Amino acid sequence: MANVKNLRSGFTGELPDKSTVAEKAKEAAGYIRDEAGAVTRHAQDHPSSTGALVLTIGAMAFLAGYLIGSSAAPPPRSRFW
Repeated sequence: MANVKNLRSGFTGELPDKSTVAEKAKEAAGYIRDEAGAVTRHAQDHPSSTGALVLTIGAMAFLAGYLIGSSAAPPPRSRFW
């Protein structure tokens, strides 16, 4: 979806020069805000797929934590050693 702010141009058809860091940061923040809004709308429209995704990510994080934790444990000591 096109950003309406970027479509505004003068009679020459040239976009204004956004060369300062503050203007570029403001533009990047606007893009991030737009994308976050799109993700939010998608999550509201599809609650079951959002829940499945959160559950899958949680299970993968639990499995990764378990594997890392079990590999860091010291080896069991033998009773006869």
